[in-house]
Amino acid sequence: MSLLCHRKSVPSLYREDQQDRVTLSGMDNIEDQIRALQTGVRRQRFAIVALGTILAGSALIGAVRPAGDATFDTITCKAWKVVDTDGTERIAARTAGEGDAGVIWLDRKGNLRIVAATMPTGDAGVTWFDKEEKGRIRVGADGDGSASVTWTDKAEKHRLVAATFASGGACVTWLDPDEKTRLEARTVSSGDADVRWFDKDEKVRISASTLANGNAGVGWLDKDGKERIRTVTTADGTAKVMWSDMDGKTRITAGTLEGGLAAVTWWDKDGKERISASTLANGDAGVGWFDKDGKGRITAGTFASGTVTYPTKDGK
Repeated sequence: MSLLCHRKSVPSLYREDQQDRVTLSGMDNIEDQIRALQTGVRRQRFAIVALGTILAGSALIGAVRPAGDATFDTITCKAWKVVDTDGTERIAARTAGEGDAGVIWLDRKGNLRIVAATMPTGDAGVTWFDKEEKGRIRVGADGDGSASVTWTDKAEKHRLVAATFASGGACVTWLDPDEKTRLEARTVSSGDADVRWFDKDEKVRISASTLANGNAGVGWLDKDGKERIRTVTTADGTAKVMWSDMDGKTRITAGTLEGGLAAVTWWDKDGKERISASTLANGDAGVGWFDKDGKGRITAGTFASGTVTYPTKDGK
């Protein structure tokens, strides 16, 4: 009996099945949410600074040294400020614009250090500034249901963003000094999760994923976005490695099945199987060669019984 008959009973090892895919469901949606969040954070950064400037300006109006203690039951006002023992404004609160409201904290030099604000869009956040009034950390809950923490460098470039989304997704993104995404870890409500590495042009080069269905894999992509190598383990016990050419066509697969079969297969540029070498759990082992029409032409094998088959031309 030819060993080639065994490949008909284990097709998943010899071709790329849909179950081998390790693309996360719902990730296109969270990808859009991540980019929208990053844009929104940049926009809100300027809004927060503008509001802080307004509040700081209001704190300087009518500054006087405290005259003494006072007790009030209720105070209703549009703005208030707190000064230190030297009469320097340190805290101010007021409403501004079309529904904006905020509280700011200043250092002893009058530099803006913290702003807590709400916007008419439904956004709310707190921003921390360094001594040069550069925003460095922002914590925000946005009107669309997302929530995030953003860290920036001393040039106010975004370097790290951690966020959750109303859809159930969550993401942490690392950016380089040019604000290009270089590393991203994501999860979605379906239970899928992945980590992706990007090159300096923000193209995905490596992706490692686990899926709710039990599959896990790592893919390596070339500079043109074509996946060239993929390693996969599936819930049924299959494990394999696949190599693809520059056109994205699978050329080599190597894998093992839970039942004990192991094989390596070579494919031509048209996707036709041309050579396959395999071993079975019962001790059989063989190699088969196929013509361009996929017909077996040469086989050679050994069997656990001790039988050896020499190369044949018709594959029988």
